[in-house]
Amino acid sequence: MVRGLGVLDTPAEEVFDSMTRLAARLLGVPTAFVSIVDTDRDFYKSQVGLPQALADARQLEGETFCRIAIQSTAPLAIADTHAVPAWKLVPTVDSLGVRAYLGVPLVVDNEPIGAFCVIDTQPHEWSPADIETVSQLAQSAAREVKLRAVLRATEQSRLSVQALAKKHEELVAVVAHDLRTPLQVIGATASLLARADDATTQAHAKRIAGATQSMSRLLSELSAVHAYEGAAPQYRAEVSVASLLRDAVDTMSLIAMRSGSTVRLADGPDAVVAVDYAQMLRVLCNLIGNALKHCATGSTVELRRRVDNAVTIEVVDDGEGMRAEDVARAFERGWQGPDALARGDGDGLGLCIVRSLVEHNGGTASLTSEIGVGTTVSVRLPVR
Repeated sequence: MVRGLGVLDTPAEEVFDSMTRLAARLLGVPTAFVSIVDTDRDFYKSQVGLPQALADARQLEGETFCRIAIQSTAPLAIADTHAVPAWKLVPTVDSLGVRAYLGVPLVVDNEPIGAFCVIDTQPHEWSPADIETVSQLAQSAAREVKLRAVLRATEQSRLSVQALAKKHEELVAVVAHDLRTPLQVIGATASLLARADDATTQAHAKRIAGATQSMSRLLSELSAVHAYEGAAPQYRAEVSVASLLRDAVDTMSLIAMRSGSTVRLADGPDAVVAVDYAQMLRVLCNLIGNALKHCATGSTVELRRRVDNAVTIEVVDDGEGMRAEDVARAFERGWQGPDALARGDGDGLGLCIVRSLVEHNGGTASLTSEIGVGTTVSVRLPVR
């Protein structure tokens, strides 16, 4: 465990040095140190009063009182090392002149990893106050060690996430690049179909061409690693709201027909907004598709609009509705309600992407819902 904490062989730090200086002053002893016990050595994270050679080396091999101290979580208090033959045999009694020793284990995650120690070159009866003082300092030192371990683990996690993100970006770039070829084939086929004499075929070809262009734009954004939640609009233009809504209804009408439902555009005033047309079309198609997914066969999804000092577009369904606690989290990335999780439909990104795209276009998105009545998602955009 000790090596996993990342404290071995680290530089001296004032926060630990201040503790050892305080311990020596309060207890009236010449030496205090924080010792981290490794497999074959004691590493001194901090010290005051050790011989210069040992202070420079910052480690000591062989048997020490610290190794004995961490065999228990209780303080080890020795008033006179010469009074017990076993204590007198510890090498530091001669090499460092240890005549009295007080060590309190540093406990991290219920494991002793070292000791906070004070030593005297004369016999020293350690009072309960002495033991309590060193115990408190040992707890503080252990917390500092744990904090550094947590920060180290956090940094490692951050680097790991960065590496995964980079791999994800590379994968997206490759997929976006490779999808361009089949899109070109679809686009070419749509162009051929558009030349047919049949009006129905021409209408279908127009839808295919429009969807292909939108997908091509989306792939460009993905290649630039912008559009996971929505790239900043780069193709803003003045757009008629009525025209935008008609295009959304037209794009999603076949999907609605396939699900046995209807998408309807309600009458309302027109206005002009300055937006990225493709992004806003994505927003509306996403909302319509989401509404259709949560509506029973025969339902109606209606697009409404009103104009005051801004344009408000509403996608209204008569579906199952949402609970208040679900509404509160609806726009969170990756969040799904219990029903959606049970069905396993989607990845919880749709509304998050909607809000991001709307905000990139200078607007806001909100949602209201009632169980058994339906859901309304409102997109509010500034009037041009």
